[in-house]
Amino acid sequence: MNTLTTTLCTTLLLSSAALTTANTEAAQFVAADNSPGTQVCMAVSSNKRLQLYATMKDLRISKTTVTNKLRCNDMSIAKFAGAYGLNKTAKYLGIETATGTSIQDLAKLEQQTIMVIAGSK
Repeated sequence: MNTLTTTLCTTLLLSSAALTTANTEAAQFVAADNSPGTQVCMAVSSNKRLQLYATMKDLRISKTTVTNKLRCNDMSIAKFAGAYGLNKTAKYLGIETATGTSIQDLAKLEQQTIMVIAGSK
């Protein structure tokens, strides 16, 4: 009985991780313009900490400014990162995305979605 429970838990954990990975790869992000806000939003959407760091350094924007003032697609950075599962860049910015609740349409996971990103100006 214990082996069955362990196997079942492991299978559920692996399949949920696969669904999360598929969800973040299903969205393709495209910049709406070349404004500094959009550049930072694109760096956040890359989910790569070093790319976000380099973009913020090039634009001379602090973490505080990004987390408190920047909006991506009319959403706060915390909501934007939580909606698209951008946990690595959210962690770098000091944003907790695990506390939010969201509903995901599992039927749409197989389709690739193109998201146009516009940052606040």
